[in-house]
Amino acid sequence: MTATKICVTAFLLFVVACAGQKPAVARVAVTEASRGSDVITSIELASANVSSGDALEAVRRLRPRFLTSRGSGSIRAADAGSVHVSLDGGPLQGVSFLSRMRPGEIAEIRYLSASQAAQQFGTSAGTGGVMLIKSR
Repeated sequence: MTATKICVTAFLLFVVACAGQKPAVARVAVTEASRGSDVITSIELASANVSSGDALEAVRRLRPRFLTSRGSGSIRAADAGSVHVSLDGGPLQGVSFLSRMRPGEIAEIRYLSASQAAQQFGTSAGTGGVMLIKSR
């Protein structure tokens, strides 16, 4: 009987000790979620490895998938499927517009997928993604 009590007590101590610890996976998931895979923050843009270049280079280094083109799906519109840029909710422009901006001028870069861009900008998005630039 004593051996059973010792085993039960040891098991309960083990359960209580494990209950207070958070798994490492949860901590990683919280970090990824707080950063956001579709958002580049001003903190990321201020990092030393991207702050000295232009905004286009910063996007290439931080989130290269933002620049991925879907390929042209139209023989009439050469830029169909290309990624576009909108500065502070303004009209869509080509990605080369980012080469005229410094990372320090930007508060946030948010990527919209092709379907999200079509909902927000309609056919002017041309079946491609859109980077929404929020300036400081």
